[in-house]
Amino acid sequence: MTSTATRPHLWPTLISLRSRIAFRYSATGRTAAGLFTDGRGKLLCEFWRLGTGMPGDCSRLPGFEVAASNADLTGIPSEAVPFDDGSVLFAGEPGLSLVEPGGRRRDGGRLPFRPEVIAAAPDGSRRVLFLGREGTPDGKCTAWLWAGPDEPARRLGELPALLLRGGGWLDRAGTEFVVNRRRGAGVRPAVLDLSAVGELTDLPILPGSEGDIAWLTAPSGREVLLSSEFDGEHRLRSWRLGRSATEFPATRGLAGVVTPMAMRPRGGAVALHVRDGLREQVVELDTDTGAVRRLAGPGERASGIMAWSEPGDGERLWSLTAGAGYPGRIIGHGPRDWIEIHDGTPAGQYDGWAPSGLERFPGAEAEIEAVVCGHEDWRTARAVVVALHGGPAARWSLKFSQLFQLFADQGVTVIAPNPRGSTGYGDEFHHLITGAWAGPDLADVLALGRYVRQQRDDESLILFGASYGAYLALLAASIEPRAWSRVLAIAPMLSAARLYPEASAEVRAMIDRLDGRRPVADALGSRDVLDRVAELEAPLLVVHGDADPRIPVTQSRVLVDRLTGLGRRAGADFGYVEVAGGGHAPLDGSAELHHAAARFIGHGEMPARS
Repeated sequence: MTSTATRPHLWPTLISLRSRIAFRYSATGRTAAGLFTDGRGKLLCEFWRLGTGMPGDCSRLPGFEVAASNADLTGIPSEAVPFDDGSVLFAGEPGLSLVEPGGRRRDGGRLPFRPEVIAAAPDGSRRVLFLGREGTPDGKCTAWLWAGPDEPARRLGELPALLLRGGGWLDRAGTEFVVNRRRGAGVRPAVLDLSAVGELTDLPILPGSEGDIAWLTAPSGREVLLSSEFDGEHRLRSWRLGRSATEFPATRGLAGVVTPMAMRPRGGAVALHVRDGLREQVVELDTDTGAVRRLAGPGERASGIMAWSEPGDGERLWSLTAGAGYPGRIIGHGPRDWIEIHDGTPAGQYDGWAPSGLERFPGAEAEIEAVVCGHEDWRTARAVVVALHGGPAARWSLKFSQLFQLFADQGVTVIAPNPRGSTGYGDEFHHLITGAWAGPDLADVLALGRYVRQQRDDESLILFGASYGAYLALLAASIEPRAWSRVLAIAPMLSAARLYPEASAEVRAMIDRLDGRRPVADALGSRDVLDRVAELEAPLLVVHGDADPRIPVTQSRVLVDRLTGLGRRAGADFGYVEVAGGGHAPLDGSAELHHAAARFIGHGEMPARS
């Protein structure tokens, strides 16, 4: 593979990125905790202090370390519930355990089910309500309460069938909890009194709607945010004690998918996440006036799990950002400013990441959206790689990519388009490739490539694809062979028809659902890679794991045999790396393979061994 001298210097920083499997704020929004794997067989816990009287920080929680791996998380805690005093309650198959700020670990008993609702007391104290099902065939639920480390969790009683999502505390003392009771085919919100479990009190009749689901609550303001159904359409409303429900017409004018994320504890405001394609924003809904306003500052980065801190802490809205260029950070929005708190890792502290953003490019019939990542503008960058996502039922999004950052470090700017058939733009857009695999999407890729070359006055671009994206890349490079200078294909398939006989049941079901084996009949000709690869002129690097459960490695082996039969020279015209034990993402965890891919993309260097 590549020598140590040619390895990109970013790798030690990149591997400090945390792979989080759970994240949760305390009930007051003053602290947060997350479970993460270190990539070396350990599950650890991070603890965030978010009080506005200090800059805030994140550190490892002492006293918690569990043997685990990214591949197998069975038998370990799945939830970390933080409290304001710095302690964390862990819940999962092993039971409940509390780790105190100094690292002391205390047993918290066991639950006979996997809790589907975990609600810490609204005052931030060490008390947690658990709701779930104990396996009763009639769908009934049970409520359990953990009231601190000095006594085990205890069963409060049985509840009727519930929709176990949404709801929340209705009072600051934590004695009343709003749940969503199933009534026939519908759902209605009701109040659970912890002193009389089993007896639910429906919220007062909410006129006009065909059904209401409680999404969020404001315990200090005794306010409930509802999703109410009117003639099959869902609208946001709020209800407060002593008042009738209020609807918010302004939210119906927001373009895209609107998701309520957090409610101000004293009521009067809700943070809404709005996704339109890949474009995201956070808006604040004033539940007193019904007005909607976009939050000032980098709101497009505030797209993760959110919480609103208590009034005494400045009512800051917190969000765990998952933005493409800012890993491991929490953003806090206040009345006058935004603040950022990183996770303390080298990756979290590093400010040299290649920025990412969204741009629109001409497709074959209309504009398509793309993620662009790089230190240089794609029009003037030394090189540009067009990156094609897998799937086909998938899309690129503004998430942090190790590989894109390594490409950028080689002076290459990435354009990652979402052609027709990608998800996230509505069913009609996605189903344009039903019965037309490598039809509209391939046409969009070719059109984008022509446009970018024209704007750069550049003869050729680079192609990268993984899985179905590798299939598209191989076809594009064969159909327009002089348009591409090199091609990197990770775990490619040859065609849906060739993949189907040896695919898993899950993959075959997906191919059937999208009618992937139907031939596309147009001027471009065959969509079988083996029929077209003789036209390929660009150097090609193929990487495949020999334990790939989605696209068997035989797809790449057959491709290599065909290239060899055509007289192509291994190590010069093409390279092939088969990763022993590698799965569908064979580069994962390997510095050597990531570096080899980056050097090939950036400079055309073939791996020394194939």
